Amino acid sequence: MNPILAAAALLVISGSVVAVSGRDARTVLLALAVVLLVSPVVAEPVADPVGLAARLLGAILATYLLWVAARDDRSARLAHASTGGSRIGWPAEMLVATAASIVGFFAHGLGAPAGGPALASAAGFAVAALAVLPVLTGRDVLRVGIGCLLLLDSGLLVRSALGGTPGPLEQLLVTLLLISVAAVVAALGRSARLDPPGGFDLAPKTPVRTRRAPDAHLLERTPENEPGRGSGPGRNRGPAGR
Repeated sequence: MNPILAAAALLVISGSVVAVSGRDARTVLLALAVVLLVSPVVAEPVADPVGLAARLLGAILATYLLWVAARDDRSARLAHASTGGSRIGWPAEMLVATAASIVGFFAHGLGAPAGGPALASAAGFAVAALAVLPVLTGRDVLRVGIGCLLLLDSGLLVRSALGGTPGPLEQLLVTLLLISVAAVVAALGRSARLDPPGGFDLAPKTPVRTRRAPDAHLLERTPENEPGRGSGPGRNRGPAGR
């Protein structure tokens, strides 16, 4: 087993755990950057320099777009916003990633000859298991977007494990896809932060409306407005009208 490849796979899994369990947007984006930067290295043989450079630049640009949407902006009066984080905590997320990585390692090739390392399959399965919950149950734009990017990265890792190292053209297309997804998430996150209360929530909480008392009030019952005692024809006639 290549120790450098094992260290890279472990770094990818650890970064994914921090990305899905953290609540501070800066910490989460830093962990996502580590995952996207190290994932192209989990391949054997190492990717072509042109394709590897494209993936690294794409990871930096994708993370920077998300950073622009999450950073403080005094001109727009945007304070620091946090993301939802994990509901089960990072220890449970680490257990999920460990179990998924074991399954991916022993299921390498899925019953067919594989062209890549088993560590790439283990890392891909772990990242995919961590990305499912943010995509399905995320309630803010940043968490759902990070889940989508991790899910895409997991697919690329499994592809490297099954078909070998991608070529330069495929790496370039993958880079464009990562940047496009990050740009959409950044635009949605920026739009969500501009709406009150200024967070990444998909549906901001609205105040509960209370029922107001009707403006019209019932008239007090008097002899004049009681049924059958009005001033209509034939009512209240004196002796002259008899």
